[in-house]
Amino acid sequence: MKYLCSLIILGLGLVTGCQKTPTDFKAIASMQDTNITALTIEKGAYRKALLIFPHADDEIVVNGLSMYLKSKGVELHLLTLCRHDSLRMEEWECSHQKQGMEGAETAGLLNNSWERIMSDEVIFWYDHKDSIYSIIKSQITALSPEILITYDTEIGAYGHPEHRIAAEVAEQVATDMILAGDTSLKLIFQSTLTKPLETFLCSPSPGYELAKKRTGSTGLPAPNVAVDIRPFWPGKREAASCYQSQLHTLSKFYVFYEAEEAKEHHDAFSHEYYVMKTLRGTFSASKP
Repeated sequence: MKYLCSLIILGLGLVTGCQKTPTDFKAIASMQDTNITALTIEKGAYRKALLIFPHADDEIVVNGLSMYLKSKGVELHLLTLCRHDSLRMEEWECSHQKQGMEGAETAGLLNNSWERIMSDEVIFWYDHKDSIYSIIKSQITALSPEILITYDTEIGAYGHPEHRIAAEVAEQVATDMILAGDTSLKLIFQSTLTKPLETFLCSPSPGYELAKKRTGSTGLPAPNVAVDIRPFWPGKREAASCYQSQLHTLSKFYVFYEAEEAKEHHDAFSHEYYVMKTLRGTFSASKP
């Protein structure tokens, strides 16, 4: 999709008005880490994956992994915890349909404004983790997925507390269900970045340093697995394009690119990174 004249993209791809300065794809490519173990899953090894995220558009962050799993025969299901206006929910419908998801549900929870987040006045999420727990457990029970996909449990990507809490509660539910022996869950993938990419993509967010301060964290957890998403970039871009109301936010993370830049862009943003936690069973991995 063409860049909109009013779109402002932070970082190396800064756009001002209708003038777009060239993106330094080589510099971005140097932020990748080819030493991180490459994820390898055999076709048919898993049946279902459940993506658990607070907001409509969060699923775009892990689209490369989702499409990789789908190519291996894994059904994709999405649980979006927050409620949004009708336009954004129409965009959400468009997105999960373009990704070929077998199912998608919303829980209708409150979505705090950035003003509340920055002033540390977040409501509902800290005080009602039991409700979030019940919603997530109910969905896992209903679907019996082997794989969960969430944000990280350290700072929540670029510092959003709803990202972090959703991931924390999902992991707690998974742990409790495993201990009780009443789930088929085997793996959790928590989205993260290499340290250079974290600095480049996340640190410009006003919530990033604040989240580190409030949690006592040094930032995103170190990844232990990487997914080569170059084959899946066209689909990721197409799914993201559903979110016309979120173009400004998504563009900060370089989801969009010009057609003539496709190869350079795909090579620069070649991988998604995850903390993979094995709950039971084994997985196959290899060096890239």
